[in-house]
Amino acid sequence: MKIGLHCPEVPGHLNPLTTLGSELQARGHDVIFLGCRMAEPIVRRAGLPFHALGPEDEFSDQLEASFCALGKVTGTQGMLLTGKLFGIQSTLVRRYLPEALKAHSFDGLVIDQVAPACAVEAERLAIPYAVACNALAVYWDPLIPPPPLAWDYRTDWFGRVRNQMAKHAVLMAYRLLAGERKVGVDPLKLIRGGDPALVHLSQQPPFFEYPRTAYPQHLHFTGPWHRAARDDQAIDFPWDWLDGRPLIYASMGTLQNAVPHVFRAIIDAVKDLPVQLVLSKGGGEVDVPGNIPANILLVEKAPQLRLLEKASLVITHAGMNTTLECLAYGVPMLCLPVTNDQPGVAKRVEYHGSGRVIPVQKVTTKRLRAELDRLRNDPKFQQKADQFQADIASRDGLGLAADLIEQAFRTRQPITNQQHPEPVR
Repeated sequence: MKIGLHCPEVPGHLNPLTTLGSELQARGHDVIFLGCRMAEPIVRRAGLPFHALGPEDEFSDQLEASFCALGKVTGTQGMLLTGKLFGIQSTLVRRYLPEALKAHSFDGLVIDQVAPACAVEAERLAIPYAVACNALAVYWDPLIPPPPLAWDYRTDWFGRVRNQMAKHAVLMAYRLLAGERKVGVDPLKLIRGGDPALVHLSQQPPFFEYPRTAYPQHLHFTGPWHRAARDDQAIDFPWDWLDGRPLIYASMGTLQNAVPHVFRAIIDAVKDLPVQLVLSKGGGEVDVPGNIPANILLVEKAPQLRLLEKASLVITHAGMNTTLECLAYGVPMLCLPVTNDQPGVAKRVEYHGSGRVIPVQKVTTKRLRAELDRLRNDPKFQQKADQFQADIASRDGLGLAADLIEQAFRTRQPITNQQHPEPVR
């Protein structure tokens, strides 16, 4: 089969989707990624063909500039800029995707949940599609707090009313900034339910969700879409620096990581502990002021998966991919969520008992030190992490996702999930 892939042009979405695309390619399918030009290096590195959408269009320049700006903001500012990015990306897709779809004659498309402009064009041309939740799977439910807010899960009347009011406020602002009327795309198209996708796939394992009032009929929680062998094997790292002391690995991701006060607070919280810390800048343009103590190694990029094999604790922004990798390697987490879905991911980590949360706006050296001591000294966090590691090890999330895509495009029939748990009433 000939299968097209499309998602936002950022590593957190590109890495899992290109890994899924590589699995489909290995099964003999003709897989092509359709996207804006800034996605090309990651797509090519995954060994997939790339079809650029409007590479010479001025909106491509705007898209890249806006993503650079996104790395320097947090919280509400980050969410609002994400809305603007949605509008730019949707404009490029509406302009250039129809010609690409007609040229390639795809049997099906795999579309990111937060890239609905592609779904609009697929429906217009009667091309079947699957939805991939590369980030947190987001669906409307009164029990679930909006992902950009680091709120606890609550089932009482206050929690339900609070969630509903916040969702309407957040989503009205997001839709306004996304320019929905101008670009003709509902940002929530693949979130509201009722779309004609044959299947929705989430790389969350089934345990990594709150109890819900309802589950989308065609949503399947498969487990992570990553393989142990990936491009971090090429990253040079001074392995002889590690001396056997407990290792803490810290990373604020590769996109929204320009938070120098957080890096400094991490350093100051760890410098007197009997541990070693590898602190990755994630390739971001962040200046970390002050001295670096001898037990801390500051690097531009880190071989994350190989460090997770050795780490006893991770400090993370709670991006979905890093979080799933920590769960897969059985490492407790101290989550410092920045914006977008990271607060929602972080609160799920805390709810399920494998870590703790400090919203990035509330990070101080004192709070970091207190939470690090708690995670290091309370064995229940490691016990939970071990439990989740065993659960993920029993699954082949990537293989299951590829199976479901093949079935959907071969039969052109919706795939209902019969194994959803009983919803909360």
